[in-house]
Amino acid sequence: MYSNDEKYAAAAQMLGVGLMVASALCFMVGNHRIKVALSLFDGIMLFSILLSYGTAAATQETYVFAYTTVFLITYLAILIITNSMQDDEMMHCLLASILIILALVLIVFGSKLLVALAPGALRRWELREAPFGMHPNLAGFVYGGFIIIIANTSLGSGKWRILIKTVAIALCLAVMLAASARGGLLAVALTLSIYVFGQVLQARSSTLYLGIAGIALFAILILFWDHIAAYAAEMLDLNSKERGVESGGTGRVDIWRRGIEFIGSRSWEIFLGSGLRSATMDNVGFPTESSYINITIESGLFLTFALLCCFLYMLKRAYALQLNRGGFFRLAFYALIFALFQSVFNRYLIAIGNPFSLCILLFSSRLSSRLAARSSFPQQRSYASTTPSQPRLQLRKQW
Repeated sequence: MYSNDEKYAAAAQMLGVGLMVASALCFMVGNHRIKVALSLFDGIMLFSILLSYGTAAATQETYVFAYTTVFLITYLAILIITNSMQDDEMMHCLLASILIILALVLIVFGSKLLVALAPGALRRWELREAPFGMHPNLAGFVYGGFIIIIANTSLGSGKWRILIKTVAIALCLAVMLAASARGGLLAVALTLSIYVFGQVLQARSSTLYLGIAGIALFAILILFWDHIAAYAAEMLDLNSKERGVESGGTGRVDIWRRGIEFIGSRSWEIFLGSGLRSATMDNVGFPTESSYINITIESGLFLTFALLCCFLYMLKRAYALQLNRGGFFRLAFYALIFALFQSVFNRYLIAIGNPFSLCILLFSSRLSSRLAARSSFPQQRSYASTTPSQPRLQLRKQW
């Protein structure tokens, strides 16, 4: 959470990596026979690490080499964790961590949050702040991701579960609003739209409740439109010359254009990239402000294309599975949907320096391995069905 704090950034990030490694070591101590099965996503990540080492050696970038080593250690820890935990264990551990973080936010940042949310500030941009010195764009990614995890993880059957989840989601939204994290808010809205569309398409029982909630929200917007529009315009800087509607998004579009031109002007790096964490301000001369441009600069066109195809494949399979099975498949589907939407506006899709990026790596590795296991299961069943009667009975007993 301190990953953007000037004083504690490096130490906090190394501590986060250290905790991941410590968790993996605990699993290794408790179970000496952990079987790590590499999936498609794992293969892409490990190949990107190998490619980064090669480009770092070619360009003599010591920082890229060091970051790649830290990324490798972290991802190996993630592989051990995802192959050691059950789905429910992972989901509840992440939810518990998020609730602890939000409790700390409320204690440390609560008073500033109230001031930032109060309307009528003369210099609104001075109040644009996120807890622990986090960059506002990153706050939209992290706290928006927290909302997805909270909404799709069960808190059991206790009578306080609905209240706890409602308060936690409201706090995340408040932090995003105070930080004016418009990209994060938009990604949450788009993810919610996909959820509602899926419920309507499947004619689920929750469609009625969603319809009632939609009607109530529409009525509130009609009754208090003037106040809501004025508050939103102030909090989201919709009327400012630099970030407002009149700017036409020219600032972000110009940055994306520079990124595309930078990629097109490269030689062999356009295919192989220049290594993990090489798309820094010092190296490229501008902030990338998009994960897709960032990944293309660091890993090249081929690997970026392979990664996007892998994400789309996982989304397709996870969507079909979450309709009936729910649980982890539903959480992974909506977390990836949110991350892919939000990554248009930031560079944190594949990273290890913030909590939700680590969650994305955990979800992607776990989901990819689960899908690979399910794909191999029908082949084993079809083999059993073609064997003679006695071996088939033995196979059934084994299943």
